[in-house]
Amino acid sequence: MHTRLTLFSIVVIVAALAALVPTLQLPGSADVSTFIGPQLWPLILLIALLAFSSWLLLDSRKRTHQTCATTDEAPSAASHSLSLAANRHWLMMAMTIAYTVLMQMIGFLLATVIFAVAISWLLGARHWGLIIATAVIAVVLIQGVFVFLLGIPLP
Repeated sequence: MHTRLTLFSIVVIVAALAALVPTLQLPGSADVSTFIGPQLWPLILLIALLAFSSWLLLDSRKRTHQTCATTDEAPSAASHSLSLAANRHWLMMAMTIAYTVLMQMIGFLLATVIFAVAISWLLGARHWGLIIATAVIAVVLIQGVFVFLLGIPLP
């Protein structure tokens, strides 16, 4: 389990560092007419992603050194590796990439509804009322913040 967390955190750190280069090339608030430039939000997210992934890497390495190899952990790890819970983080990354692609193909509104429903289900919500409420609230909040407050049009 610790090896998977280590690998996952390294992959996320590398991806965040790769995304940092084009993000720094986006115009800042001084270059555009809006209060907050297009560079700020992705930069904040990338810094948070780097910080949390680094913390996960350090924590998983520390736990690996703290726990000695036990004989009863190996059989349960093999059966656990195929479960949804064991691969949830990879599914979330794939769903985020699919959301980005879908947004360009079918538009922001429909892609966000699909993404919010899928992520809610993946994270364990099973009551359809809660899932639909989550999707509606996500769309309203994102639309409200970006379009109405910041004046940034969404695709």
